[in-house]
Amino acid sequence: MGRCGTPGNKNAGFSLIELLIVIGILGLVGLIAIPGISNTFRFSVQSTGRELATLIKDASNSAQVSGKVHRLVYDLKNQQYWVESSSEATLMKSDESIRAERERPKSLFSKNDDEAKKTGGFRQEPLLTKKKRTLAIGVRFKDVYTEQSENPVTEGLAYTHIFPQGMSEKTLVHLEDTSNNQITLTVSNLLGRCSVEGRYIEAKEYFKR
Repeated sequence: MGRCGTPGNKNAGFSLIELLIVIGILGLVGLIAIPGISNTFRFSVQSTGRELATLIKDASNSAQVSGKVHRLVYDLKNQQYWVESSSEATLMKSDESIRAERERPKSLFSKNDDEAKKTGGFRQEPLLTKKKRTLAIGVRFKDVYTEQSENPVTEGLAYTHIFPQGMSEKTLVHLEDTSNNQITLTVSNLLGRCSVEGRYIEAKEYFKR
């Protein structure tokens, strides 16, 4: 009589050694992938800074050609930005009037759109930004400093005003990503000059220049 029985199922599950090997492989893949993800975000925050710098230079050129005051708008709530221009052109002024324009009271740089309308009004500039631009995934505005604000703007709207005479409102824009990579966009007073620095620049360090 032949021997009868159920065949054994040798592949019914993983052994402890096999599980440890799989966990080890997954851990190794994670170690390799994390730096790559960090580098991707670092590239995104730097490219965003360069895009903003280019837009400010374009806005400066547009202001000089059109004779209209422009401003770059930073929306810290929705993480967006765009360019607006005033509704009326302004005449070229003397050096004295330009200096006076720089020293205008803070109320003329108001963040309140209703008040802005009373002083000429601003509208989105379609030649520069047809629609509002959203920051890259994983990138956000940390804060914005201007000459008109003693404290950083961390919510709501902030502005960089750009005048037809080639002058800009001195500004610091801090950007960061989810990996805590931080850069600083610096905007100087003259000719829309701006640069992207690969570190967080303190306001007291920049505005004392």
